[in-house]
Amino acid sequence: MIIGSCVGCIGQESTGNSSKTSNDSTDASVSEDVGNLSINFSAIPVLPPYNESESEWLKTNASHVAQIALNDSRAKQMTREGATIVGVVYSCHPTPEGYAGSGCAPALRIRSENRIVDFLVDEEEGIVVETVTEITSNSKFPGEWFQI
Repeated sequence: MIIGSCVGCIGQESTGNSSKTSNDSTDASVSEDVGNLSINFSAIPVLPPYNESESEWLKTNASHVAQIALNDSRAKQMTREGATIVGVVYSCHPTPEGYAGSGCAPALRIRSENRIVDFLVDEEEGIVVETVTEITSNSKFPGEWFQI
């Protein structure tokens, strides 16, 4: 079995897998069908470390970040295949020298059997801008993860 890892940036020219959403859909009590699944967006947590008094990285709310991410075809596919939505995190990705972006953004974290994928979103544009994939070991102990 071959296990791969994808860590990288997706520029404007390659956001074909992303779908724009309306910024008007920031209601935290929204429940919606994604693929064949019904998702209660208001139940998606913001994961630690998170300090409400210093929440400048989250411009809207976890529900809105999740809605944006789950409009991406890759996130939809993962959830249809049985992956679990873990929550919303502040995720950073490796950046090359001279990179114009911040390298960090709010992200929906989705976990499948052997990988964790953060779908970094631009809340204002309503698109997934990057993904960070972490390959986990197949051990029985969830704390034994490694990052590629």
